[in-house]
Amino acid sequence: MKTKTVIYYDGICLLCSWQINTLLKLDKKNILHFSPLQSQYAKANLDEEVILNLDTVIVKRNNEIFSKSKAAFVVLEELQSPLRFLFYFIPNFLADKVYDFVAKRRYSWFGKKEECIFPKNNPKFLID
Repeated sequence: MKTKTVIYYDGICLLCSWQINTLLKLDKKNILHFSPLQSQYAKANLDEEVILNLDTVIVKRNNEIFSKSKAAFVVLEELQSPLRFLFYFIPNFLADKVYDFVAKRRYSWFGKKEECIFPKNNPKFLID
């Protein structure tokens, strides 16, 4: 039996929130779940050192944890997006360099919220 795919993201990052909203629209089969790294759910299901690194998205699928560009490619694979094939043409180290470059500048480029606002009454969001 396949377990759920959970995307853990920085809940105060506006770029991250925008990407989550985009994934919600693309997830026609309702296969993705979301949890801010600041949530109790994340704290209960991830190691502390993973949670403290807010500079990466974390994807947990079938008890395997992925981060940075690999996490993004796992999500594209789950959604059956044609972009998933970029994984075969772009080396991980290069994709991770681009990922790190954007991640380090995301607050200054896109801004951030004062605090993480958890979506309420949406079963796709795992908070508690």
